[in-house]
Amino acid sequence: MEKNFELSNNKIGAAIQYFRESYGITQGKLCKGLCSVATLSRIEAGERDADSLLLETLLERLGRMPNQFELILTDFDYLIYVNRDEIKNQIQEQNLEKAEQLILEYEHITASKGNAHLQFIVYSKALMNELQGGEVKDTINLLMEAISYTVPDFKTHNIKDYYLSSGELGIIIEIIQRMISAGIIDDAKVILGQVLEYLELQASSEEINHIYTKVTMIASKLYMQEDNIEMAQEMCNKGLEKSTGSRKLDYLGALFYIKAKTTEELLKKNGSWDASNKECIKNYMQAYHIYNFCEEQAEADMIKKHLQEEYQWADID
Repeated sequence: MEKNFELSNNKIGAAIQYFRESYGITQGKLCKGLCSVATLSRIEAGERDADSLLLETLLERLGRMPNQFELILTDFDYLIYVNRDEIKNQIQEQNLEKAEQLILEYEHITASKGNAHLQFIVYSKALMNELQGGEVKDTINLLMEAISYTVPDFKTHNIKDYYLSSGELGIIIEIIQRMISAGIIDDAKVILGQVLEYLELQASSEEINHIYTKVTMIASKLYMQEDNIEMAQEMCNKGLEKSTGSRKLDYLGALFYIKAKTTEELLKKNGSWDASNKECIKNYMQAYHIYNFCEEQAEADMIKKHLQEEYQWADID
């Protein structure tokens, strides 16, 4: 039974050491790209020479999702935590001038504070470039620069040699999505394969399963665009299997829709489809109700129209 750690200020280092040793992870493997082994040793020994962003990333790499306030060790930690939060909010609200000013201030106050901060700064600049109408390739280059701060081998596709935080995985997934939108399909496929392989090797957790579901949804859509129906369905089935029992509905509507669509197209290809096929209808209806619940009306209406035209449903409700 896993020991329960309260991540108070005087136990964070001990918690990191406990989870790392429980999972059989070496110090070098855990901190690769983030900090030196010597720094991690001092953190585990309880010496306070690490800031909250580094601690958060280390814990996420161990599959732990800490409450950020539990990692606030100093007034400076709190200040930069508030600044990061404000930058995220301003970008989300598309207040670009204010966001740009805050990023410059953050860059100044975190100078020489480590790769995790550099990653956050460049990642924020990538989002800003996109919102300002910059080239997709420039956004990709900034995202590639951001991930390389903590995963320096990323361009050689050695991510399996790392333990990645959810934030690091999020950046990699955004790179894949931008590559697909820019038509850089072959590179996107290579990275997709690496991410799927990485996630399949990780211990199962709700967060890992949620990320895996998103990645399989992206892969399924990509294969659908290429008319590779068999691979689209295979990816879809993997995502749905991982999502079993999850409390999160994100991406499930898309996966059930792709499952229905690929099943329908394969049956038509084999000449065995008819308008009473229960498996297709069941998957379309699951997708429809999830889209409705998540207030994604355009997608729900698309399914409703399809069922009316292809399956002769007068009223889906």
